[in-house]
Amino acid sequence: MSHIQIHATNINGLGASQVVISFLDAFVKSENSDKAMIHLPNCGILKGYQPSKGMVKRFNRMLPNSISRLLECLFSRFFFENIPTIVLGDIPLRGIKDQVVLVHQPNLIYPKINYSSSTSLIFRVNRFLFTINHKFAKKIIVQTGAMAKDMIASYPSIKDKVIISPQPVPNWLFQEKIVEFKNNDKVVLFYPAAFYPHKKHDFLLKINNFIKVHNIDISNFEILLTLTKEEFASLKGIKFLKNLGRLNSVEMNNYYRKVDALLFLSSMESYGLPLVEALTINLPIVTVKFDYATWLCEDLAYYFKPYEEKSFLTAIDNLTSDLKKNKSINYNKVLSKFPESWKEVVYVYENALND
Repeated sequence: MSHIQIHATNINGLGASQVVISFLDAFVKSENSDKAMIHLPNCGILKGYQPSKGMVKRFNRMLPNSISRLLECLFSRFFFENIPTIVLGDIPLRGIKDQVVLVHQPNLIYPKINYSSSTSLIFRVNRFLFTINHKFAKKIIVQTGAMAKDMIASYPSIKDKVIISPQPVPNWLFQEKIVEFKNNDKVVLFYPAAFYPHKKHDFLLKINNFIKVHNIDISNFEILLTLTKEEFASLKGIKFLKNLGRLNSVEMNNYYRKVDALLFLSSMESYGLPLVEALTINLPIVTVKFDYATWLCEDLAYYFKPYEEKSFLTAIDNLTSDLKKNKSINYNKVLSKFPESWKEVVYVYENALND
């Protein structure tokens, strides 16, 4: 019998998969890894991932994903051992006594707490599952104080269970700091994000319309996106946009070194990993002034008011002015709240499990 199990059967997204891989790469170096059962999906990025230690069991979904996931969370004892468990996929497992659960799905927050949270059926079901299952969680781990605040407001009874544990950047990021900024005529911003509604790519349409109506010169900036050809279709005619397509880790590192700043438009995040990546390599940041962003970046980003075109363009102007002055940037104080390694993150989970 395994001494511990790690549950990540529902992880398919790029960012979440990178978190799981980074966590497991560190976990296999711990003394608990030899007799660990690691439950991974049989699809997506993690399908091809094999940790160097521990027993891996692939979770095959015979039913549609939503139904399979519902049954998995409600009848967990039929699928998994009742042993100490680290859940990396948001929803506690029903009937498993000792669990530490990582919540990195912002749509678990109720819309009455955060208006950006999805009202779709799938997330209504997920919130229901979290409501009836969180009593089985020993500790619930979130990545920022902003996420902790909204989760506790949504589920007040978890207040004493919540641990705030930020994470370092994924292992693929080349962490040498940028010390020289470009001094080109055009400021280039990089927005590495998938085409989810909360990533607010539609705001770029509003900016384009605002620019046309007010006859504003846009020759001083360009925004690089990472969308598929189909996703970019609705934005194709916008002159200040350039689509790079999906990027692998090597390409991501290369573009981080080519651009002048990170752009981040998301309306809600459990963390905001690109922000942490930019902070780590000393890249300027232009982002929306939401709680998740101010918790991460404090007063060191170029903020604009949520989805106000004029405020956005003012932030770009401020960035441009500072880049021309070669104004230095220092994130050291902000970075002090992030762990230096994934080994520290694993220790937080193991300590919470043994508490």
